[in-house]
Amino acid sequence: MKDSLQPAAANSLPTIRRLDYTPPSHQIPTMALHFELGLESTLVTSEFAYISQTGQPVDLVLDGDELVFVRAWLNGQALAVGDLQVSEQQLVLPAALAGIEGRLTVQTRLNPTANTELMGLYASRGGLYTQCESQGFRRITYCLDRPDVLSIYTVTLRGKASEFPTLLSNGNLIKQVTEGEHLVCTWHDPFPKPSYLFALVAADLQCIEETVTSASGAQKLLQVYTKAQDIGRADFALQSLKRAVFWDEKRFGLELDLERFMIVAVPDFNSGAMENKGLNLFNTKYVLADPQTATDRDHELVEAVIGHEYFHNWTGNRITCRDWFQLTLKEGLTVFRDQEFTADILAHGLPTAQAASARAVKRIDDVRTLRAHQFPEDAGPMAHPIRPAEYQEIRNFYTATVYEKGAEVIRMLQTLLGIDGFRKGMDLYFARHDGSAATCEDFVSSILDANDRGDLFEAFMRWYATPGTPLVRVSDQFDPSTGQYSLTFEQHLSSKSPQQAPLPIPMVLGFLTPSGELLRSAPLPSQLLLTEQTTTVSFQLDTADQQQLAGRAPVPSLLRGFSAPVLLDYPYSIEQLQTLAQFDSDAFNRWDACQRLIMGHLLAKPAVEGQAVAKSLVSILLDDQLSPGFKTQCWQLPSEAVVAEAWAQQGCAIDPQAIRLKTMALSRVLAQAGQTALQALDASLDQATSQSYSPDASSVGRRALGHLAQSLVNLLDDSDGRRAQLLARYQACNNMTARMAHLSGLIALGDGQGQYAQQALDDFAQRFADNMLAMDKWFTVQITTTRLSDPEGQNTAAIVETLLADPRYDIANPNRVRSVLGAFFAGNLAGFHQANGRGYQLWARELGRLDQRNGQLAARLARSLDRWRAYEPGRKAGMQTAIAQLAGGNKRSADMTEVCERLLKENC
Repeated sequence: MKDSLQPAAANSLPTIRRLDYTPPSHQIPTMALHFELGLESTLVTSEFAYISQTGQPVDLVLDGDELVFVRAWLNGQALAVGDLQVSEQQLVLPAALAGIEGRLTVQTRLNPTANTELMGLYASRGGLYTQCESQGFRRITYCLDRPDVLSIYTVTLRGKASEFPTLLSNGNLIKQVTEGEHLVCTWHDPFPKPSYLFALVAADLQCIEETVTSASGAQKLLQVYTKAQDIGRADFALQSLKRAVFWDEKRFGLELDLERFMIVAVPDFNSGAMENKGLNLFNTKYVLADPQTATDRDHELVEAVIGHEYFHNWTGNRITCRDWFQLTLKEGLTVFRDQEFTADILAHGLPTAQAASARAVKRIDDVRTLRAHQFPEDAGPMAHPIRPAEYQEIRNFYTATVYEKGAEVIRMLQTLLGIDGFRKGMDLYFARHDGSAATCEDFVSSILDANDRGDLFEAFMRWYATPGTPLVRVSDQFDPSTGQYSLTFEQHLSSKSPQQAPLPIPMVLGFLTPSGELLRSAPLPSQLLLTEQTTTVSFQLDTADQQQLAGRAPVPSLLRGFSAPVLLDYPYSIEQLQTLAQFDSDAFNRWDACQRLIMGHLLAKPAVEGQAVAKSLVSILLDDQLSPGFKTQCWQLPSEAVVAEAWAQQGCAIDPQAIRLKTMALSRVLAQAGQTALQALDASLDQATSQSYSPDASSVGRRALGHLAQSLVNLLDDSDGRRAQLLARYQACNNMTARMAHLSGLIALGDGQGQYAQQALDDFAQRFADNMLAMDKWFTVQITTTRLSDPEGQNTAAIVETLLADPRYDIANPNRVRSVLGAFFAGNLAGFHQANGRGYQLWARELGRLDQRNGQLAARLARSLDRWRAYEPGRKAGMQTAIAQLAGGNKRSADMTEVCERLLKENC
């Protein structure tokens, strides 16, 4: 289709290409920074040594971004204005002055309060904070702002003690003095680091801390800083940090290398957290947690994100990226590490079967995320390899592909080499590259060389160059007269991929009889490595297995544990899926069989009756050998986004209202089929208030299953008596997980005759009026909950408009913006995609407003229309108009310009 509407500023941004990389002209071995701190005026003095890398005098070209230049000195001598080429975006010291090496001092003046981008040095709730990844340091001072320039930093912070009693920066505190009304602190980081890892904090904060002993016997100080009113909710974060420190020592032999490690909770923060060396800055959402204000999911995310940022100390900081195209080198690897950390913590101390179940629940969660976010990205206009070949604005490539798919690529290496082999590879990676800026090739070659598998290098690197989700199509043949069984695997890469050579795909597999017994013939493999476009393998089943089969074909359990990030196409029959759902020894595939049955019903491919789905799920619900957490995963329907993507993959135009009605109808079938067991689970919630709260895996699973049962029982009973019961549970509960489940249930059921839902909403708003994170939940739950009286979401846009007009909505706070706009655009498919286009009009209007102050956040939210071409013509036209309207606005950010251009680009 040829687009009639194109962005007004098409091709307005320069394209940066990976193959154009050139080394830096200079290195900067040392950097001394001095800050005279103020909320509206901060004077920055940077002094650094530089050395030409060519051995000849060349221009020293420094990056800047909206900087106000004050003055400069070269080797202690003041420079005249005419000696330099200076603008807001660049400072050039000519080669004739620069020589081969020297020492340059530059002063700039900043207004942190005016910095609404929250990039560089900015003000938040009376404090000063930084965010420098990827190119924020150039908003503080003129610099070589690239990751392959590593410097040793010494930082002096000077501010009024009454305003900024806490002054923090990277590394170790080496001096603290009081000069009249000012506090002066000097910090030194002994490890060379790129500019994106610089950080400072100047605020009125409190701290909890604990000293731990490392594996080598050294004492390490761990600290968590928050606002005074939040310090009581910081202990879980501190304990999570301790667990991360000890886990990295045990699993990878990596110790904390500084005297102290600090975490600071920041109220206004664009992303989740930032791994600045020794001084991690966090969105408050991923630090503050206690039973009354944080859900089970919040607790899990706090621990995972703290682990992620701590693990960056080695995979990201000690070894950083040569250039930003290598982003997955640190992010994919560290996501994999935090996933392994969470799985190990969940399984710790449990019996073998329960530990396996806990690990499976984590793996299922990760794959749900991948399928809901990364698979659609791979299919849309922003598709790119885990190492992009080019970009216009690097901030647009902090994506699910780089992070989550990148983690899956790392996981494949562990699957191929084993846990011990992967550890050997990691040891070699650190031995070769510690203290340097590395590439993805450096990592992969280290892992493979350590295991004498260098023969896989060229093929495995194709994963770093291949966009799109590979499809593996599988067929099989069985000759019951001879016991000969064969499998044929065909891999198909996306047509968007510039390279079409086959990928190495680990295929973990098993084989069952139709009645559920595991086949154990010696020739049957547990793992294959697919390296060709077509691979056929044949096996001769032994006599015992042939007898078990009794002439029936084996049931293959394919891609066990989701051993590769691919789409799997095998023509499973309903009976085969039921066998896998009930008997497969691989817990992930048991869950996946349930998902395939559910999708078969929703998509009619294969045509699965609702009762067939219910038969398998009820069997799982009644199986006492399965954990509550695993049962909950099996009963949770795929998200509407996942169903929509599957719809599109079949070549059907996405119809969000039809998806909503189909999923609700299936939920009712399941509720009726499992009514007795579900009602018993639901009734147990009336006694839940007497139980103490714990975020351990078993307790989390029990709560999740009970609340799932409650939501299904609501479909069978929408009486005022039921509403009163939920309101009583809401009022009596002792933790936020239960409170949100009951509140959501009341909103779904509606007010009835007693204003039950409104009573709970009013109580929540009053109870948590001073808690920003809790109030984010209050906003979101009203948008994302499907109301039984309005299943197609016709009134959702009006609800959103009301919440945007609420005085508690704050466009300056990214969490609050995401709680409303993010929830609407991505969390309520049917409500957002109304045929009248009201959602799209709101999308263009609000993102236009947001882009004026925070382009990074606005561009991320704009990605909610990545798959606009997959919808039916009416909605597609409405989205196209909205994108063009947004693209044509005045003074669009670079982030938004690139996103809109790619969304409207033809042939995507």
